[in-house]
Amino acid sequence: MRQLSLFFVTLFILGKITPLSSQTKTPGDTKTKLVVGIVVDQMRNDYIYRYWDRFGAGGFKRLINEGYYFKNAHYNYIPTYTGPGHCSIYTGATPRTHGIIANDWYNKNNSTMQYCVSDTSVRSVGSDSTSGQMSPHNQLSSTIGDELIMSSNKGSKVFGIALKDRSAILPAGHAANAAFWYDDASGNFISSTWYMKELPIWLTNFNDKKLPASYLQKGWSTLYPIESYTNSIADENNYEAAPNKKEKAVFPYEYKSYLNKNSFGVLKMTPFGNTITKELSLECLRSEKLGKDNDCDLLCISFSSPDYIGHYYGPRAIETEDIYLRLDKELEDLLNALDKEVGKNNYTVFLTADHGGADVPAHLLDSKIPAGYLKESKVTKEVKSYFKSTYGDTLLLANISNEQVFLNEEKLRELKLDKNKVETDLCAFLISLKGIAEAYPSSVLRNEAFAQNNLPSLLQNGYNHKLSGHVSFVYQAAWMDYSEKGTTHGAGYNYDTHVPIIFYGNGIKKGLNFNYITITQIAPTVCELLQINQTNSCISEPLNTYFR
Repeated sequence: MRQLSLFFVTLFILGKITPLSSQTKTPGDTKTKLVVGIVVDQMRNDYIYRYWDRFGAGGFKRLINEGYYFKNAHYNYIPTYTGPGHCSIYTGATPRTHGIIANDWYNKNNSTMQYCVSDTSVRSVGSDSTSGQMSPHNQLSSTIGDELIMSSNKGSKVFGIALKDRSAILPAGHAANAAFWYDDASGNFISSTWYMKELPIWLTNFNDKKLPASYLQKGWSTLYPIESYTNSIADENNYEAAPNKKEKAVFPYEYKSYLNKNSFGVLKMTPFGNTITKELSLECLRSEKLGKDNDCDLLCISFSSPDYIGHYYGPRAIETEDIYLRLDKELEDLLNALDKEVGKNNYTVFLTADHGGADVPAHLLDSKIPAGYLKESKVTKEVKSYFKSTYGDTLLLANISNEQVFLNEEKLRELKLDKNKVETDLCAFLISLKGIAEAYPSSVLRNEAFAQNNLPSLLQNGYNHKLSGHVSFVYQAAWMDYSEKGTTHGAGYNYDTHVPIIFYGNGIKKGLNFNYITITQIAPTVCELLQINQTNSCISEPLNTYFR
């Protein structure tokens, strides 16, 4: 024992052990006053590489050059949709436990489709429409904001802001002060009685500015000369569709016809959807005095317009390049405002995406790259025909949605069929269809163990035992159920799973990393940064060791 003591004394004298009082401070020693979560809807990771030379110094480049960039971050489940994505980011869980298995799904209890945030028990606030009958009641896990509010005894403030209701509600969580989203009918931002009885005065004043009309009157032309958009394919091509299908998908775009009809929903399909989201976020920051006291606050911002642009025009379009060049400037404005309002070392930002987006299959096919289309309606027809020829009854099929087959369990009992055998045989049939790569019965997804990152593992993480279907299937890479113009997402392949994760600000050191990490590691990382309880269904390790 004496020899061991002398050993440590010697190390101390030689400077190998430093007293705690003289240790160099590390990032995070100053308490973070505000966390800002930014989700860019349908942002593929490669957009950072592709548009890097065109970004300014104060947006994406500032976040990456001064922050920590995880270059190999992925979604660890299927389906990669907006609702599950936002929920997984803020809960640290996958659909298997947080319960948001899709944007909308088949409800086995009443044979109807269930929207992820629909709630008829609440009422709209700020609108006479039903657009505000939304809440997080289907979300089964706590969020970062929920844990923050609990840890501070409601001293912290939490707000969610987005054009999409689900993109505002699911990040904010259950105990949030408010979530605000865009009402297509009025062009206003609204909420629901889950959060409040009436809109705050500052939001009413914001809506009174009628910004959507002023933005849409300008139309949409490229930010820079169109010939400079060499990262994209030609403006006029066969792979894009304008919001108004009668028009060509070419610049410039004008929206007078929409204004004449008071159709303010088209704002979401323009870069001005990002602008108004940023402006509302800054108004919330100032009016609610976020980051101004001893309790850390959380502002959840989701930029929804890139998703609408991606769906209409695809990932190789000039429209997509232009919206990211403009978003870069919106991020610069946001960061500058945070510097001014909160203080440069008093806030922490993370930026990620809720999913990626596939290349347009028609474009791939013209480039001699394997791809294809398989309509869900065709799969439904084929399964019904299979059930008719095999069991003599098409009513065995209850529903097909989100690449899941729901069986009619009452009919299974009536025909005295073995459910496991029906599921297994159906999987074999589905795989025989052109365009379907794999299919798995519920028993396999419930009970088997798979290696990380492969398709059955992703399906399993997205499979909720109570809510999901009896059979899950996967399209082949670059196949989808969609029109031949524009694109979609939802698969477990790289183009839909690979997204950026960037941390910046208080508690974060500069760096980058190529290690495989998952989207569910964001929530525990933020919770550990704030030294609060991790979200209650969190399944992943935090990333904080990278910042030390």
